[in-house]
Amino acid sequence: MTYPEKPQYIASYETFGLGLFLHWGLYSQMGAGEWIMHHHNIPRSEYRKLAATFTASEFDADAIVRLAKANGIRYICLTTRHHDGFSLYDTRGLSTFDAPHSAAGRDLIKEYADACHAHDMPMFFYHTTLDWMVETFDTDWDAYLQYLRNSVEILCKHYGNVAGFWFDGNWSRPGRDWQEDYLYELIRKYHPECIIVNNTGLGARGATGNPHIDVLTFEQGRPGPIDRSDAAKYQACEMFETISSHWGAAALDLTHKNPAQLIETLAACRRYGANLLLNIGPNAEGDIPNYEAAVIQTIGRWIATCGTGIYEGEPSELVCRGSNFVLKVGSEYHCYVHNLSIQGNTHLLQGEASDGWLTISGDLPPIKSVHWLDNNEPLRFSQDRANGLFAFEASPYAYGKNLVVRTAVLNTESSTG
Repeated sequence: MTYPEKPQYIASYETFGLGLFLHWGLYSQMGAGEWIMHHHNIPRSEYRKLAATFTASEFDADAIVRLAKANGIRYICLTTRHHDGFSLYDTRGLSTFDAPHSAAGRDLIKEYADACHAHDMPMFFYHTTLDWMVETFDTDWDAYLQYLRNSVEILCKHYGNVAGFWFDGNWSRPGRDWQEDYLYELIRKYHPECIIVNNTGLGARGATGNPHIDVLTFEQGRPGPIDRSDAAKYQACEMFETISSHWGAAALDLTHKNPAQLIETLAACRRYGANLLLNIGPNAEGDIPNYEAAVIQTIGRWIATCGTGIYEGEPSELVCRGSNFVLKVGSEYHCYVHNLSIQGNTHLLQGEASDGWLTISGDLPPIKSVHWLDNNEPLRFSQDRANGLFAFEASPYAYGKNLVVRTAVLNTESSTG
């Protein structure tokens, strides 16, 4: 099967694996989600007053980037402007509805950009294409699109290298001509290898769009196998998921996902080569809430223990049982095993255990050894290459341990591991 050629900048993006999404803005002060202006019918004049109390007193971009980098996150995307029209960056005369004209009195995107560049963290800019605050969005379409392009050009010119632009809102006017070519060609003029994303929305997961777009989006839905055989251009994949039921801070939303759920989601994404962009909503002043920080650290421990292959690992066509799957990592094959039980922990069994002999079918090269990645414990195995069958004995966790998804490393004859 022939696939489109994969540009190097997209190939590099595919190795990022895990990203951090940050929805933060005026709405964060109200603690009721990022769409509160729309859903609570707050008049523009009333909503604008929130800028007078937006101090960003606890926003420490350097600390956020360090937290992300220490825990296996390889790119960050921050909302430079959300649907409420408020910009975290200096709009340089386009508007006074921005961070420098708020109580914060400073360009918060510059702080974010400086931190990303200092720590070699790929920096993505979220930018809305839907704007509730600008009247021309409803009254003068061409004028609004020029305002949008002028806004994006500021971000292109004044913040150093931009790894990616992440747009959201075209779904709000499906019948309109968004003049996407003009917008994307503007970005390419300044950043030729910038990843361009435009969210297709909940109802169109994995849908293709403008040829400039580099990524198929899956909003709150796990990707599956991607057939690129008829695609005009190679596009990467990204699932974006929020930790609760809102993207911005919501004080009375108690539906937070637990680390195990998110580890399984990350593994499910990497099974098909998709990145996971995990969203959290910083609090009103810009700090990362304690629970969210702890979740990031827990996922980081899993990556360090079991998930080191998720970055460079390539999806394989090998077939496993249930949710288990295999990635090719260099000359090794990493099998991600779900639902292992804990030795001696029968009083707390949950679900169907996956201990015992596990099978993999497909074209595997000769395997010389198998071991768990987390503790190097060797595992017994059997291989029938003529019939494309392989099996290894998955031992249960030792008491006191449960890694959610455990990694068995299959060493080929050319491996040194």
